[in-house]
Amino acid sequence: MTTLSKRPALAIVIIFVVVHLASWAFGGDQKDRRYSAAVSLGARLFADDGFSAPNGDFRNSCKSCHLLDDDPQGLRAHTEFLNRSWVPWRTEDPRRSAARNAPTLLDTAHMPRLHFDGEFKSLEELVKGTLAGRPMGWLPGEQSQAFDRIYGVVMGPAYRDRFKKAYGIDLERQSRDDVINWTATALSDYLRSLKTERNAAYDSFVSINALETGPREGEPVRAFAERMIARVSALEAKRELKLPRGFDASALEGMKIFFRTEGAASAGNCVACHVPPLFTDFTFHNIGVSQSQYDDVHGEGSFAALKIPDAASAVRPSAQFREPPSAQKPGDVDLGYWNFVELRSPSRPQAESEDQLLRRAIAAFKTPTLRNLAFTNPYMHDGEFATLESALAEVMRMSTLARAGRVREADGELGRIRIAEADIPYLAAFLNTLNEDFKRAPRPGK
Repeated sequence: MTTLSKRPALAIVIIFVVVHLASWAFGGDQKDRRYSAAVSLGARLFADDGFSAPNGDFRNSCKSCHLLDDDPQGLRAHTEFLNRSWVPWRTEDPRRSAARNAPTLLDTAHMPRLHFDGEFKSLEELVKGTLAGRPMGWLPGEQSQAFDRIYGVVMGPAYRDRFKKAYGIDLERQSRDDVINWTATALSDYLRSLKTERNAAYDSFVSINALETGPREGEPVRAFAERMIARVSALEAKRELKLPRGFDASALEGMKIFFRTEGAASAGNCVACHVPPLFTDFTFHNIGVSQSQYDDVHGEGSFAALKIPDAASAVRPSAQFREPPSAQKPGDVDLGYWNFVELRSPSRPQAESEDQLLRRAIAAFKTPTLRNLAFTNPYMHDGEFATLESALAEVMRMSTLARAGRVREADGELGRIRIAEADIPYLAAFLNTLNEDFKRAPRPGK
Protein backbone atom coordinates (compact mmCIF):
# COMPACT_ATOMS: atom_id res chain seq x y z
CA MET A 1 0.00 0.00 0.00
CA THR A 2 2.78 2.38 0.95
CA THR A 3 4.80 1.44 -2.13
CA LEU A 4 1.84 2.01 -4.44
CA SER A 5 1.06 5.41 -2.91
CA LYS A 6 4.60 6.65 -3.60
CA ARG A 7 4.58 5.84 -7.31
CA PRO A 8 2.36 8.72 -8.47
CA ALA A 9 4.41 11.15 -6.37
CA LEU A 10 7.60 9.77 -7.86
CA ALA A 11 6.18 10.10 -11.36
CA ILE A 12 5.26 13.70 -10.67
CA VAL A 13 8.76 14.42 -9.44
CA ILE A 14 10.28 12.82 -12.55
CA ILE A 15 7.99 14.81 -14.85
CA PHE A 16 8.84 17.99 -12.94
CA VAL A 17 12.57 17.35 -13.29
CA VAL A 18 12.30 16.44 -16.99
CA VAL A 19 10.26 19.56 -17.77
CA HIS A 20 12.70 21.82 -15.96
CA LEU A 21 15.73 20.18 -17.53
CA ALA A 22 14.17 20.59 -20.94
CA SER A 23 13.33 24.20 -20.14
CA TRP A 24 16.90 24.81 -18.99
CA ALA A 25 18.32 23.10 -22.08
CA PHE A 26 16.11 24.98 -24.53
CA GLY A 27 16.62 28.21 -22.60
CA GLY A 28 20.38 27.72 -22.70
CA ASP A 29 20.21 26.91 -26.40
CA GLN A 30 18.16 30.05 -27.01
CA LYS A 31 20.67 32.09 -25.01
CA ASP A 32 23.53 30.67 -27.09
CA ARG A 33 21.69 31.52 -30.29
CA ARG A 34 21.05 35.05 -29.07
CA TYR A 35 24.74 35.47 -28.16
CA SER A 36 25.83 34.14 -31.54
CA ALA A 37 23.40 36.47 -33.31
CA ALA A 38 24.67 39.43 -31.27
CA VAL A 39 28.31 38.68 -32.08
CA SER A 40 27.47 38.22 -35.77
CA LEU A 41 25.58 41.51 -35.77
CA GLY A 42 28.49 43.27 -34.05
CA ALA A 43 30.93 41.85 -36.60
CA ARG A 44 28.82 43.22 -39.43
CA LEU A 45 28.64 46.66 -37.83
CA PHE A 46 32.40 46.47 -37.23
CA ALA A 47 33.00 46.14 -40.98
CA ASP A 48 30.41 48.74 -42.09
CA ASP A 49 31.97 51.89 -43.58
CA GLY A 50 28.61 53.63 -43.82
CA PHE A 51 29.17 55.42 -40.52
CA SER A 52 31.88 57.64 -42.03
CA ALA A 53 31.42 61.37 -42.51
CA PRO A 54 30.16 61.99 -46.08
CA ASN A 55 32.57 64.89 -46.67
CA GLY A 56 35.77 63.00 -45.85
CA ASP A 57 37.97 61.87 -48.72
CA PHE A 58 37.53 58.15 -47.97
CA ARG A 59 35.34 55.88 -45.87
CA ASN A 60 36.56 54.06 -42.79
CA SER A 61 35.15 51.25 -40.71
CA CYS A 62 36.34 49.82 -37.41
CA LYS A 63 37.81 46.98 -39.40
CA SER A 64 39.91 49.38 -41.49
CA CYS A 65 42.33 49.81 -38.58
CA HIS A 66 41.76 46.52 -36.76
CA LEU A 67 42.51 43.75 -39.24
CA LEU A 68 42.73 40.01 -38.69
CA ASP A 69 43.39 38.09 -41.90
CA ASP A 70 42.08 40.34 -44.64
CA ASP A 71 45.33 42.06 -45.57
CA PRO A 72 47.67 40.69 -48.26
CA GLN A 73 50.67 41.66 -46.10
CA GLY A 74 49.80 38.98 -43.56
CA LEU A 75 47.93 38.19 -40.37
CA ARG A 76 47.08 40.84 -37.80
CA ALA A 77 45.83 40.61 -34.23
CA HIS A 78 43.06 43.15 -34.89
CA THR A 79 45.62 45.84 -35.63
CA GLU A 80 47.09 47.33 -38.80
CA PHE A 81 50.51 47.73 -40.42
CA LEU A 82 50.66 51.55 -40.28
CA ASN A 83 52.57 53.24 -37.49
CA ARG A 84 49.62 55.60 -37.03
CA SER A 85 46.11 55.05 -38.30
CA TRP A 86 44.83 56.91 -41.35
CA VAL A 87 41.84 59.20 -40.94
CA PRO A 88 39.67 60.82 -43.64
CA TRP A 89 41.03 64.18 -44.76
CA ARG A 90 38.79 67.16 -44.09
CA THR A 91 39.24 70.71 -45.40
CA GLU A 92 38.78 72.06 -41.86
CA ASP A 93 41.31 69.56 -40.46
CA PRO A 94 43.73 68.58 -43.24
CA ARG A 95 45.47 65.59 -41.74
CA ARG A 96 46.00 62.05 -42.93
CA SER A 97 47.30 60.32 -39.80
CA ALA A 98 45.85 59.95 -36.34
CA ALA A 99 47.98 60.66 -33.29
CA ARG A 100 48.65 57.03 -32.39
CA ASN A 101 49.07 53.44 -33.45
CA ALA A 102 45.96 51.22 -33.40
CA PRO A 103 46.26 48.75 -30.48
CA THR A 104 45.04 45.18 -30.60
CA LEU A 105 41.41 44.62 -29.65
CA LEU A 106 42.06 41.21 -28.10
CA ASP A 107 41.08 41.01 -24.43
CA THR A 108 39.69 44.55 -24.34
CA ALA A 109 36.83 43.19 -22.23
CA HIS A 110 39.30 42.95 -19.32
CA MET A 111 40.50 46.55 -19.57
CA PRO A 112 39.07 49.10 -17.12
CA ARG A 113 40.28 52.03 -19.26
CA LEU A 114 40.51 52.05 -23.05
CA HIS A 115 42.78 53.79 -25.55
CA PHE A 116 46.42 54.45 -24.87
CA ASP A 117 45.49 57.54 -22.86
CA GLY A 118 42.57 56.00 -20.95
CA GLU A 119 39.98 58.23 -22.62
CA PHE A 120 37.12 55.73 -22.34
CA LYS A 121 35.85 53.81 -19.31
CA SER A 122 33.75 51.25 -21.17
CA LEU A 123 33.54 49.55 -24.53
CA GLU A 124 30.24 51.31 -25.18
CA GLU A 125 31.91 54.70 -24.63
CA LEU A 126 34.74 53.65 -26.92
CA VAL A 127 32.33 52.62 -29.68
CA LYS A 128 30.37 55.87 -29.57
CA GLY A 129 33.53 57.95 -29.43
CA THR A 130 34.97 56.13 -32.44
CA LEU A 131 31.86 56.15 -34.62
CA ALA A 132 31.37 59.87 -33.96
CA GLY A 133 35.06 60.77 -33.92
CA ARG A 134 38.02 61.56 -36.12
CA PRO A 135 38.63 57.93 -37.20
CA MET A 136 35.37 58.11 -39.16
CA GLY A 137 36.09 61.60 -40.46
CA TRP A 138 33.97 63.56 -37.99
CA LEU A 139 35.23 66.77 -36.39
CA PRO A 140 34.69 68.04 -32.83
CA GLY A 141 31.15 69.39 -32.54
CA GLU A 142 29.75 67.02 -35.18
CA GLN A 143 28.56 64.28 -32.82
CA SER A 144 24.89 64.94 -33.52
CA GLN A 145 25.39 64.60 -37.29
CA ALA A 146 27.42 61.44 -36.71
CA PHE A 147 24.66 59.91 -34.57
CA ASP A 148 22.08 60.87 -37.22
CA ARG A 149 24.14 58.95 -39.74
CA ILE A 150 24.43 55.91 -37.46
CA TYR A 151 20.68 55.97 -36.97
CA GLY A 152 20.08 56.15 -40.72
CA VAL A 153 22.38 53.21 -41.45
CA VAL A 154 21.14 50.95 -38.65
CA MET A 155 17.44 51.56 -39.40
CA GLY A 156 17.82 49.74 -42.73
CA PRO A 157 15.83 46.48 -43.08
CA ALA A 158 18.88 44.20 -42.83
CA TYR A 159 19.92 45.60 -39.47
CA ARG A 160 16.38 45.79 -38.10
CA ASP A 161 15.97 42.06 -38.58
CA ARG A 162 19.37 41.31 -37.05
CA PHE A 163 18.69 43.38 -33.94
CA LYS A 164 15.37 41.60 -33.51
CA LYS A 165 17.10 38.23 -33.72
CA ALA A 166 19.98 39.20 -31.40
CA TYR A 167 18.23 41.26 -28.74
CA GLY A 168 14.51 40.74 -29.31
CA ILE A 169 13.92 44.46 -29.90
CA ASP A 170 12.02 46.33 -32.58
CA LEU A 171 14.22 49.24 -33.65
CA GLU A 172 11.27 51.14 -35.08
CA ARG A 173 9.88 51.42 -31.56
CA GLN A 174 13.16 52.86 -30.23
CA SER A 175 14.20 56.50 -30.00
CA ARG A 176 17.25 57.71 -31.89
CA ASP A 177 19.33 57.68 -28.71
CA ASP A 178 18.18 54.14 -27.92
CA VAL A 179 19.17 53.00 -31.41
CA ILE A 180 22.63 54.52 -30.89
CA ASN A 181 22.90 52.73 -27.55
CA TRP A 182 21.85 49.39 -29.04
CA THR A 183 24.41 49.85 -31.82
CA ALA A 184 27.10 50.45 -29.19
CA THR A 185 25.90 47.38 -27.30
CA ALA A 186 26.12 45.13 -30.37
CA LEU A 187 29.59 46.34 -31.29
CA SER A 188 30.73 46.00 -27.67
CA ASP A 189 29.40 42.44 -27.49
CA TYR A 190 31.46 41.63 -30.57
CA LEU A 191 34.56 43.19 -29.03
CA ARG A 192 34.03 41.15 -25.87
CA SER A 193 34.21 38.01 -27.98
CA LEU A 194 37.73 38.88 -29.17
CA LYS A 195 39.98 37.02 -26.76
CA THR A 196 43.42 35.50 -26.79
CA GLU A 197 43.31 31.71 -26.73
CA ARG A 198 46.30 31.51 -24.33
CA ASN A 199 47.65 28.53 -26.24
CA ALA A 200 51.06 29.99 -27.15
CA ALA A 201 54.34 28.17 -26.51
CA TYR A 202 54.68 30.05 -23.21
CA ASP A 203 51.32 28.74 -22.06
CA SER A 204 52.45 25.20 -22.88
CA PHE A 205 55.66 25.79 -20.92
CA VAL A 206 53.68 26.95 -17.89
CA SER A 207 51.25 24.05 -18.15
CA ILE A 208 53.66 21.15 -18.54
CA ASN A 209 55.84 22.45 -15.70
CA ALA A 210 52.86 23.07 -13.40
CA LEU A 211 53.75 26.75 -13.00
CA GLU A 212 51.29 29.40 -11.91
CA THR A 213 49.69 31.48 -14.65
CA GLY A 214 49.79 34.73 -12.71
CA PRO A 215 50.01 36.31 -9.24
CA ARG A 216 47.71 35.06 -6.53
CA GLU A 217 44.95 37.39 -5.44
CA GLY A 218 46.50 40.32 -3.61
CA GLU A 219 50.05 39.09 -4.20
CA PRO A 220 52.68 41.69 -5.16
CA VAL A 221 54.00 41.14 -8.67
CA ARG A 222 57.60 40.99 -7.45
CA ALA A 223 56.78 38.16 -5.07
CA PHE A 224 55.14 36.25 -7.91
CA ALA A 225 58.15 36.84 -10.16
CA GLU A 226 60.57 35.62 -7.50
CA ARG A 227 58.54 32.45 -7.01
CA MET A 228 58.45 31.80 -10.76
CA ILE A 229 62.22 32.13 -11.11
CA ALA A 230 62.81 30.00 -8.00
CA ARG A 231 60.47 27.28 -9.25
CA VAL A 232 62.09 27.19 -12.69
CA SER A 233 65.57 27.09 -11.13
CA ALA A 234 64.54 24.23 -8.84
CA LEU A 235 63.20 22.20 -11.77
CA GLU A 236 66.40 22.87 -13.71
CA ALA A 237 68.54 21.72 -10.79
CA LYS A 238 66.63 18.44 -10.71
CA ARG A 239 66.75 18.18 -14.52
CA GLU A 240 62.97 18.11 -14.55
CA LEU A 241 62.28 21.32 -16.46
CA LYS A 242 60.45 20.61 -19.73
CA LEU A 243 60.79 22.82 -22.81
CA PRO A 244 57.86 22.38 -25.21
CA ARG A 245 57.98 23.01 -28.93
CA GLY A 246 58.59 26.68 -29.62
CA PHE A 247 60.14 27.37 -26.22
CA ASP A 248 63.88 26.79 -26.43
CA ALA A 249 66.87 27.59 -24.25
CA SER A 250 67.08 31.16 -25.57
CA ALA A 251 63.44 31.76 -24.68
CA LEU A 252 64.08 30.34 -21.22
CA GLU A 253 66.96 32.75 -20.67
CA GLY A 254 64.77 35.59 -21.93
CA MET A 255 62.03 34.59 -19.53
CA LYS A 256 64.43 34.81 -16.60
CA ILE A 257 65.51 38.30 -17.67
CA PHE A 258 61.85 39.27 -18.12
CA PHE A 259 60.88 38.10 -14.62
CA ARG A 260 64.03 39.32 -12.84
CA THR A 261 63.19 42.54 -10.99
CA GLU A 262 66.41 43.13 -9.06
CA GLY A 263 70.08 43.13 -9.95
CA ALA A 264 72.77 45.18 -11.60
CA ALA A 265 72.61 43.22 -14.87
CA SER A 266 70.13 41.21 -16.95
CA ALA A 267 67.22 42.44 -14.86
CA GLY A 268 64.48 43.32 -17.28
CA ASN A 269 61.89 44.22 -14.63
CA CYS A 270 59.39 43.73 -17.47
CA VAL A 271 56.99 41.77 -15.29
CA ALA A 272 56.44 44.81 -13.04
CA CYS A 273 54.12 46.27 -15.68
CA HIS A 274 53.54 43.37 -18.09
CA VAL A 275 51.88 41.00 -15.64
CA PRO A 276 50.88 37.47 -16.75
CA PRO A 277 48.64 35.98 -17.92
CA LEU A 278 47.64 38.91 -20.19
CA PHE A 279 51.05 40.59 -19.79
CA THR A 280 49.65 43.99 -18.86
CA ASP A 281 48.74 45.67 -15.60
CA PHE A 282 46.11 47.85 -17.38
CA THR A 283 47.63 50.97 -15.84
CA PHE A 284 49.66 53.87 -17.19
CA HIS A 285 53.43 54.43 -17.20
CA ASN A 286 55.84 56.98 -18.62
CA ILE A 287 58.82 55.21 -20.16
CA GLY A 288 59.99 58.29 -22.05
CA VAL A 289 58.59 57.60 -25.52
CA SER A 290 56.82 60.96 -25.86
CA GLN A 291 59.91 62.76 -24.57
CA SER A 292 62.09 61.01 -27.11
CA GLN A 293 59.64 61.81 -29.89
CA TYR A 294 59.45 65.49 -28.89
CA ASP A 295 63.21 65.90 -28.48
CA ASP A 296 63.80 64.31 -31.89
CA VAL A 297 61.83 67.19 -33.41
CA HIS A 298 62.86 70.11 -31.20
CA GLY A 299 66.24 69.11 -29.83
CA GLU A 300 67.48 67.32 -26.74
CA GLY A 301 66.16 68.81 -23.52
CA SER A 302 63.15 70.46 -25.20
CA PHE A 303 60.60 68.21 -23.50
CA ALA A 304 62.12 68.87 -20.09
CA ALA A 305 61.69 72.61 -20.69
CA LEU A 306 58.15 72.37 -22.10
CA LYS A 307 55.61 74.34 -20.05
CA ILE A 308 52.80 72.05 -18.89
CA PRO A 309 49.92 73.54 -16.84
CA ASP A 310 49.40 72.56 -13.21
CA ALA A 311 46.18 71.13 -11.81
CA ALA A 312 44.69 74.56 -11.11
CA SER A 313 45.15 75.92 -14.62
CA ALA A 314 45.07 72.82 -16.84
CA VAL A 315 42.26 72.43 -19.33
CA ARG A 316 41.88 68.72 -19.93
CA PRO A 317 41.60 67.02 -22.31
CA SER A 318 43.68 69.38 -24.39
CA ALA A 319 43.83 69.11 -28.17
CA GLN A 320 47.33 70.61 -28.02
CA PHE A 321 48.53 67.89 -25.69
CA ARG A 322 47.10 65.00 -27.71
CA GLU A 323 49.12 65.58 -30.87
CA PRO A 324 52.39 64.23 -32.23
CA PRO A 325 55.08 66.93 -32.17
CA SER A 326 55.80 68.96 -35.25
CA ALA A 327 58.34 71.65 -36.11
CA GLN A 328 55.52 74.01 -37.11
CA LYS A 329 53.72 73.72 -33.75
CA PRO A 330 56.25 73.58 -30.90
CA GLY A 331 53.46 73.46 -28.29
CA ASP A 332 51.99 70.23 -29.66
CA VAL A 333 52.90 67.06 -27.79
CA ASP A 334 51.21 63.83 -26.76
CA LEU A 335 50.91 63.75 -22.96
CA GLY A 336 48.75 60.63 -22.92
CA TYR A 337 47.05 59.89 -19.59
CA TRP A 338 47.67 63.47 -18.42
CA ASN A 339 44.54 64.39 -20.37
CA PHE A 340 42.21 61.98 -18.58
CA VAL A 341 43.62 61.06 -15.19
CA GLU A 342 41.00 61.61 -12.46
CA LEU A 343 42.56 63.96 -9.95
CA ARG A 344 39.96 63.24 -7.28
CA SER A 345 39.90 59.51 -7.72
CA PRO A 346 39.55 57.56 -4.45
CA SER A 347 42.53 55.46 -5.56
CA ARG A 348 44.86 58.47 -5.35
CA PRO A 349 47.27 58.10 -2.44
CA GLN A 350 46.31 60.37 0.46
CA ALA A 351 49.75 61.88 0.64
CA GLU A 352 49.73 62.79 -3.05
CA SER A 353 48.39 66.18 -4.12
CA GLU A 354 46.45 66.79 -7.32
CA ASP A 355 49.48 68.54 -8.78
CA GLN A 356 51.69 65.58 -7.97
CA LEU A 357 49.25 63.13 -9.53
CA LEU A 358 48.92 65.25 -12.65
CA ARG A 359 52.69 65.53 -13.00
CA ARG A 360 53.00 61.77 -12.56
CA ALA A 361 50.54 61.30 -15.44
CA ILE A 362 52.63 63.35 -17.87
CA ALA A 363 53.41 61.27 -20.98
CA ALA A 364 52.09 58.11 -19.32
CA PHE A 365 50.44 55.55 -21.59
CA LYS A 366 48.56 52.35 -20.94
CA THR A 367 50.69 49.22 -20.71
CA PRO A 368 50.03 47.22 -23.89
CA THR A 369 49.67 43.47 -23.80
CA LEU A 370 52.75 41.60 -25.02
CA ARG A 371 50.75 38.69 -26.40
CA ASN A 372 50.84 38.22 -30.17
CA LEU A 373 53.50 40.85 -30.83
CA ALA A 374 54.30 39.11 -34.13
CA PHE A 375 50.93 40.39 -35.35
CA THR A 376 50.86 43.88 -33.81
CA ASN A 377 54.01 45.63 -35.10
CA PRO A 378 55.02 48.46 -35.28
CA TYR A 379 55.38 49.04 -31.54
CA MET A 380 54.78 51.73 -28.89
CA HIS A 381 51.84 54.13 -28.90
CA ASP A 382 53.36 56.11 -31.76
CA GLY A 383 54.29 53.05 -33.83
CA GLU A 384 57.86 54.29 -34.24
CA PHE A 385 59.58 50.92 -33.79
CA ALA A 386 59.29 48.33 -36.52
CA THR A 387 60.94 45.43 -34.68
CA LEU A 388 60.98 43.99 -31.20
CA GLU A 389 64.73 44.50 -31.06
CA SER A 390 64.48 48.22 -31.82
CA ALA A 391 61.70 48.69 -29.25
CA LEU A 392 63.72 46.87 -26.59
CA ALA A 393 66.79 48.94 -27.44
CA GLU A 394 64.75 52.11 -26.89
CA VAL A 395 63.55 50.87 -23.49
CA MET A 396 67.16 50.08 -22.59
CA ARG A 397 68.24 53.58 -23.63
CA MET A 398 65.46 55.34 -21.74
CA SER A 399 66.09 53.30 -18.59
CA THR A 400 69.70 54.49 -18.61
CA LEU A 401 68.50 58.10 -18.97
CA ALA A 402 65.97 57.59 -16.18
CA ARG A 403 68.69 56.47 -13.76
CA ALA A 404 70.59 59.63 -14.66
CA GLY A 405 67.51 61.75 -13.90
CA ARG A 406 67.09 62.77 -17.54
CA VAL A 407 63.55 61.51 -18.18
CA ARG A 408 60.91 63.99 -17.11
CA GLU A 409 58.48 62.38 -14.65
CA ALA A 410 59.85 58.92 -15.45
CA ASP A 411 57.90 55.99 -14.08
CA GLY A 412 59.52 54.52 -11.00
CA GLU A 413 59.92 51.12 -12.64
CA LEU A 414 61.86 52.47 -15.63
CA GLY A 415 65.16 52.95 -13.80
CA ARG A 416 64.96 49.41 -12.41
CA ILE A 417 65.38 48.02 -15.93
CA ARG A 418 69.02 47.00 -16.30
CA ILE A 419 69.60 45.22 -19.58
CA ALA A 420 72.41 45.29 -22.10
CA GLU A 421 72.47 44.71 -25.85
CA ALA A 422 73.43 41.09 -25.20
CA ASP A 423 70.09 40.56 -23.38
CA ILE A 424 67.91 41.79 -26.22
CA PRO A 425 67.99 38.62 -28.41
CA TYR A 426 66.98 36.53 -25.39
CA LEU A 427 64.12 38.86 -24.48
CA ALA A 428 62.92 38.85 -28.10
CA ALA A 429 63.04 35.05 -28.13
CA PHE A 430 60.88 34.92 -25.01
CA LEU A 431 58.39 37.48 -26.32
CA ASN A 432 57.97 35.40 -29.46
CA THR A 433 56.74 32.51 -27.32
CA LEU A 434 53.64 34.60 -26.57
CA ASN A 435 52.43 34.39 -30.18
CA GLU A 436 49.38 32.27 -30.94
CA ASP A 437 48.52 30.44 -34.16
CA PHE A 438 46.08 32.82 -35.81
CA LYS A 439 45.64 30.56 -38.79
CA ARG A 440 43.81 28.08 -36.57
CA ALA A 441 42.19 30.54 -34.16
CA PRO A 442 38.39 30.80 -34.21
CA ARG A 443 36.98 33.93 -35.80
CA PRO A 444 34.01 35.39 -33.90
CA GLY A 445 31.14 36.64 -36.01
CA LYS A 446 32.12 34.65 -39.10
